[in-house]
Amino acid sequence: MIVVDTNVMVRFVVGGRQGADAARLFLKDPEWAAPPVLTSELTNVLLGFVRRGSITPDQAKAMCDDAATVLGPRVVSVSADRVLDVALECRLSAYDAEFVVAARQLGVRLATGDRAILSGAGDVAVGRGIW
Repeated sequence: MIVVDTNVMVRFVVGGRQGADAARLFLKDPEWAAPPVLTSELTNVLLGFVRRGSITPDQAKAMCDDAATVLGPRVVSVSADRVLDVALECRLSAYDAEFVVAARQLGVRLATGDRAILSGAGDVAVGRGIW
């Protein structure tokens, strides 16, 4: 099992050249987990693609469904107290801290392309070169 952040999930569901790394990660470890905030962040990113005309609303909805299927029951609840502590400790936004808390809670790595997470949470965060 591995926790993935929104950057990884966007690459995976959108596909293309940038999605290749995420697809390889999924083949290596298909048990992806994430905190609930991933759904909102993913939807927001896809909404931006729709507004720019890169994808259609139906494609965005299908990509959201794909992400939900990949995560299945592995949406990890995290406590606000712990998120605040980790955000302060790692100098992250509360949104990013949720992914770190989820990974630490599960005792697994966090796949991310986010430099702030990689820098602040090196105990769990791994970048694309590692996946």
